[in-house]
Amino acid sequence: MFRISSAKTLLSFMLFILLLSIPVQANLSICKHLVVTGNAEYPPILWRDQHNPGKLTGLAVELLELALMDSGITIDARDRGVWARAQQEAKHGEVDMLAGAFITDQRQEYMDYILPQFTNVPSVVWVKKGREFPFKEWSDLLTKRGGTLVNNSFGQDFDKYASERLDIRTSATAERSFAMLIAERFDYVLYELYQGLTILEVSGLKNNVTHLQEPVSIEGLYFTLSKKSGCNSKALRNYLNKRIQELTDFNTFDKLFDKHMQLWLEQQK
Repeated sequence: MFRISSAKTLLSFMLFILLLSIPVQANLSICKHLVVTGNAEYPPILWRDQHNPGKLTGLAVELLELALMDSGITIDARDRGVWARAQQEAKHGEVDMLAGAFITDQRQEYMDYILPQFTNVPSVVWVKKGREFPFKEWSDLLTKRGGTLVNNSFGQDFDKYASERLDIRTSATAERSFAMLIAERFDYVLYELYQGLTILEVSGLKNNVTHLQEPVSIEGLYFTLSKKSGCNSKALRNYLNKRIQELTDFNTFDKLFDKHMQLWLEQQK
């Protein structure tokens, strides 16, 4: 990942943040506070803050704070438990936003997506070491039993294929899925590449699990607003669309990645 390694790059990044602080014209008075949640097992993008129980932290939180820095809107990033519950709370308007979700038709029924995506995430096939198998296309999974996180998505096309053709069981946590993989209850586990690597690093399982080279999918990760949120307005959506585009154009996600990876690793000690 990109590192801020020179004074020139650091200066340009600081100047860009100053530009973000210049007020823009938008009627955002309808909302002064956003309750945000997401997948709490998604480091370094999002994870449970060990220093603030009940709260989430991570790259997505800082990115959203940068996007809102001159708006007068504050965010409260809350840990709402497992990923499936976070999505249900967004569906019912119990939270205002999700800080990271792939696009599916079902989710678009109850959430508005902020465009563009703030990063792209490859999802891969994880296997127990010594039990690797050839994988080039989705049909290579037809005769095998898989596992993944409850309500996890790997893109509209793969989700449809998996629901119709594949045998995939779900677990409440990624650690549980990986443990069942090692116990050979699953032949493979589907999970995002970067998040899988970080979770295996601190769970003591990295020497037992590896991933196959070909990704299952590469999907954009987006901020979303619940359609039942009292803060969801055209003005706010347009404002966030503009800010996320600016941050994306400046490669802000890559510039912040190493910082949050280090912060997450330090909290696991």
